[in-house]
Amino acid sequence: MSELYIAQARCLQWERIADLMAEEQMAAYTPSRDPRAARYEQQRLQRLMTDVAEAERSGVTGPEICRQRVYRVGARPTAGCSGPGMPAPVVHLMAASADEAAERAWAVHGRDDGLYQRGRYRIASVEQVLPEPGELF
Repeated sequence: MSELYIAQARCLQWERIADLMAEEQMAAYTPSRDPRAARYEQQRLQRLMTDVAEAERSGVTGPEICRQRVYRVGARPTAGCSGPGMPAPVVHLMAASADEAAERAWAVHGRDDGLYQRGRYRIASVEQVLPEPGELF
């Protein structure tokens, strides 16, 4: 996912919420008055009930619930390889946690022929970009 795509997704969501607030004359956004948010929550609960039922049938104690979020993973050149022309690559990927995002980024891009060129770069930052921290979609 590119920075532009993430910005567009955020913009569309906020525009939808702004239109709803104007239409419903809300002073503050209230998810319970948002039909789309209510539908998302119903779908989430239905998926959860299905997961619980499947877990019970298979003998598992409970379903594994992990929400996928979009993380921005930034890398920096290592001390011995830094120079004025060394880029600082950034990738976006979906993962359940920041640690998982870093592990996935390194697994995919940490090879000798990968973006991070094993040994030349280190992961410097992992930041959740979608949904906003604390926000539920």
